[in-house]
Amino acid sequence: DVAFEVKNLNCPGAFENVSFDVRAGEVLGVSGLMGAGRTEIMQAIFGNMPHVTGQIFLDGKEIKNKNPQQAIENGIGFITEDRKVEGLMLEESIMKNISLANLGKISKNGVINKKKEQELVNQGIEELKIRCFGPQHECDNLSGGNQQKVVFAKWIYTNPKVLILDEPTRGVDIGAIESIRTILQDVKKKGLGVLLVSADLEEIMSLSDRIVVMYEGRITGRMMAEEADEEKL
Repeated sequence: DVAFEVKNLNCPGAFENVSFDVRAGEVLGVSGLMGAGRTEIMQAIFGNMPHVTGQIFLDGKEIKNKNPQQAIENGIGFITEDRKVEGLMLEESIMKNISLANLGKISKNGVINKKKEQELVNQGIEELKIRCFGPQHECDNLSGGNQQKVVFAKWIYTNPKVLILDEPTRGVDIGAIESIRTILQDVKKKGLGVLLVSADLEEIMSLSDRIVVMYEGRITGRMMAEEADEEKL
């Protein structure tokens, strides 16, 4: 089933007439050079770009994301391109970073249940294999790959229906890249629709089910991943 769809999304000076859909359990790769408008589209979907027109549908129902809070409430998670600036509070602990995105799960009437918080964070550390000294480990002292795993944990446990990944393997080592690939396969099995933005053609071809290619703010190509090669892209 189609989990997510955008129709005629426009933002003056950034992109125009962008339409695509993502099915449940599918990875749609969004490829293109830097400056093609890929990240801007994702920011627009997440309610973080002004002057955007068009329609966004989730499970066939039109939604309005006027700001990131609405997007989160509507079931959209966004792992941003720059984890150190937008994805994490580096000076804070793993626990605080994961908890702040999941307060609805671990608190009642504005009071955090410490036991639930501890269980949730321990689950994230274990399931995503975050190498650390424990929940209080400051994110600034983690490797790039483990920082990215914290960002994944933060968003996965919000139970999104759609997960946007903007350059998810940038700046991480080979071991962490393989871990992120495994996490992505687990996310697919849960039936999430995934939007994968990457300038790495090999990554797009190996992780995507379908691919759209962008150039100067427009979608200029669409293909199944098994039909894709670097020359076509």
